[in-house]
Amino acid sequence: MMEMTSKNIRFLSRMGVLGVLGQVVLDMMEEGKDFYACSADLGDPSGFKRFREQYPEKYLNVGIAEQNMIGVAAGLSSDGTPVIATTWAMFAALRCADQLRNFMGYMQRNIKLIGMRSGLVESKSGYTHCNPQDIAYLRAVPGLTILSPCDGQETYKAIWAAMEMEGPVYIRLTGDLLAPVIYKEDFGGYCIGKAIQVRQGEDIAIIGCGAVLAEALKAVELLEEAGISCAVIDMHTIKPLDTGALDKLTAHKLVVTVEEHSIIGGLGGAVAEYFSQDRNAPPVLRLGADDVFPKSGSYQYGLRQYGLTGPQIADSIQTKLRE
Repeated sequence: MMEMTSKNIRFLSRMGVLGVLGQVVLDMMEEGKDFYACSADLGDPSGFKRFREQYPEKYLNVGIAEQNMIGVAAGLSSDGTPVIATTWAMFAALRCADQLRNFMGYMQRNIKLIGMRSGLVESKSGYTHCNPQDIAYLRAVPGLTILSPCDGQETYKAIWAAMEMEGPVYIRLTGDLLAPVIYKEDFGGYCIGKAIQVRQGEDIAIIGCGAVLAEALKAVELLEEAGISCAVIDMHTIKPLDTGALDKLTAHKLVVTVEEHSIIGGLGGAVAEYFSQDRNAPPVLRLGADDVFPKSGSYQYGLRQYGLTGPQIADSIQTKLRE
């Protein structure tokens, strides 16, 4: 496993999360781990070029047939061998929904499905590829673990941890070509189901996941200048949700969720569902994609149209606090 020195952390950031995917797959195979990798004609975008060249017997390209890929992965994993399967997140979550439910949910096959370029990064490709709904679709599948890492280091560790656990996992990769650097130093062990406290604060608590956590941290700088103390939680595991971390936030005036996902059924929905059981819980402000299809444009345009840039997040929070 790669040592998380400052040099390697910068290296992973420059690679982008898809490059990180290719790196961790190669590293795991070189350390003797037994697994297969499948792609729906996206071997190069998945970062599998070196892996494919060095271990051709461990790589399968099923072509542009995402649903079939899940079935092939289920067969390869029938003896418990883990299988990484990759495609664009929109197709992984929606086009493959039936196969995912049957093979990964009901049959609990040891498949690690990577939803690439999730969230709003594919805004330029229009609503057919832009994907702010995948968590909502998949949270309802029993027994499915859902991960949403925020930067290069966490992506590396999340994929490694997913491969070491038994059972189906969906890993949601967000962000543009360069991965943000949330953790400038090695944050230690990555534990599925355990959130990470990025920042301490007393007034409000911001809970985020994925690459947009970088925008949330920009908002925190603006809020701190206005005298608002902010805690920041990296909720990298959407399911199972770290409810213990949520229990520690009940003294805050406001809990804010920030995600490149619909405000319906995603991280914000999961947090609100949990807090709805506690009459003493703080109010929850859910920031994410509104219940409309996105307009085409750049990644930054996609963030702006849903109010997910740092200044917009800060403005939304201040508006809520004034109510």
